[in-house]
Amino acid sequence: MPASKTAAARAEATDQPTTFVYDGETYTIAPSKDWDLDALDAMEEGQIVKPVKLILGTEQWATFKAKRRTIGDLNDMFEALQKAAGLAGN
Repeated sequence: MPASKTAAARAEATDQPTTFVYDGETYTIAPSKDWDLDALDAMEEGQIVKPVKLILGTEQWATFKAKRRTIGDLNDMFEALQKAAGLAGN
């Protein structure tokens, strides 16, 4: 298992937050089992903005948005977030 997947799996197994870096900023997310159900609903509906906002929280969302962002940036952040949580490719 690659190191990043191992770290994500270990964090998930111990109910610890996972930290990852995106575009030079460090973000910390809760284990996916603790994510708000509204985030899951939004993902199942194909939304991206709402689940990212809910998972990152207000302060980290503001950090992400502090730079001029594009839809491509949002998609990349969503992928980075899923990878950090060990959900990429699921």
